[in-house]
Amino acid sequence: MRPRSLFTQTALTVAVTLVAFMVLSMSAAAYFVYVPLANRYADDFAAVIVSAAHSLQSLPENMHAELRRQLLQDHGIIVAEETSDLSTSSEDIIYETYFHDALARRAGQDLAIYESETSPLIWVDVPAHGKLFRLGFDGKRLGVNPPVVLLLALVGGALLTLAVSLMEVRRVVKPLDHLSDMAKKVGRGLRPERVPEEGPEEIAALAAAFNQMSTDLRQMAENRTVMIAGLSHDLRTPLTRLALAVEMLDEEADVDLVRRIRRDLDTMNNLIGQFVQFSQGIEDECPVQLDLRQILDSLANDLRSEGAVLRLHRNDPPCVYYADPIALERVLTNLMRNAVHYGDGQPIDVTLRCAETGVSIEISDRGPGIPADQLDAVFRPFHRLEIARNTRTGGSGLGLSIAQQLAVKHGWTISLLPREGGGTTARLALPVANRFGLRLSTCAA
Repeated sequence: MRPRSLFTQTALTVAVTLVAFMVLSMSAAAYFVYVPLANRYADDFAAVIVSAAHSLQSLPENMHAELRRQLLQDHGIIVAEETSDLSTSSEDIIYETYFHDALARRAGQDLAIYESETSPLIWVDVPAHGKLFRLGFDGKRLGVNPPVVLLLALVGGALLTLAVSLMEVRRVVKPLDHLSDMAKKVGRGLRPERVPEEGPEEIAALAAAFNQMSTDLRQMAENRTVMIAGLSHDLRTPLTRLALAVEMLDEEADVDLVRRIRRDLDTMNNLIGQFVQFSQGIEDECPVQLDLRQILDSLANDLRSEGAVLRLHRNDPPCVYYADPIALERVLTNLMRNAVHYGDGQPIDVTLRCAETGVSIEISDRGPGIPADQLDAVFRPFHRLEIARNTRTGGSGLGLSIAQQLAVKHGWTISLLPREGGGTTARLALPVANRFGLRLSTCAA
């Protein structure tokens, strides 16, 4: 599976490139340095061995003792008197192949190499003018180990460079991760702290641009709130006057006309309230311990007093949850009112599911349902389905938008699902961590 994070991708790229470079470098060093040195070393030592055998053959017996002493002192070569504990040399001796080939070139024939079973000596039978001399030397003479040196250089260099590269990659990626977290907070409508404008020049510039964008968005939201608040005040003043004028009408006024005017005034007031609600959002409140069952009971009773029919389905004991009570009640109220408005007058089923593995509230109606291609669009401000436009309770198209805005801000999830048998189920899923107060935001004193 291909890694998705920038840190992992960069780290793997650096690691693979580094290892490939080290392997290429060590291969070049081995081919152009190690192999020629091995051949030269083996050839020089083979020349000494063969020359020693010829010297022993050509010198008188009384000079052999001095020659043996000189060979041992200068080259570490021993002339054998008797060697019975020998076995054929193992091919894993370093330089054995090079040494064997060099001996064959120097002696003009293939020579056997033996390894002592009781000592670290290696023996070679070297013929010289009809005589055979067995010469030995310490195996450490062939113990120089360039392959190990090359391997250590490869592994050690790779690990050291990789560690430094990872540190550098992390230094670059960490600010980006922090920026990503802050951007998610902005997307949820929160006001994150300023991102430190430090590090590499490009990262610092990106942080500065993000801080400026966050400030501009906050200023735009504040300006929008002020503007909507002013408009709502200006609009509600004449509406209040109209309401007073309606109340002062004499008894001869058309009763049906007065009723319609009052209903239109209430609708306009509700619409203005929704506009203000959407523009202001909600300030962060300190999460408190709530009983979700009691909240649903209270909201259901409010709607029942307006003529709605709601049926609550809940499990016992009480479901305790930590959340911002104002935001949660606003979301549930909007979802429940939306179900009542478009439920064709049928009973609304509200189900509370509360467990250690998850918490959810489902609000199900028997309305006409929502087309699959409109499930995302209905969360957009002022978007209304065609059937909603044809009903007198259609509203402004802000109820679901406000609910979604608050849900995203608090880490909740709203899903609209088709209900079996017809209708729609609005599911509000709450993070299970807040079920036990494990993920509470820091509240100002």
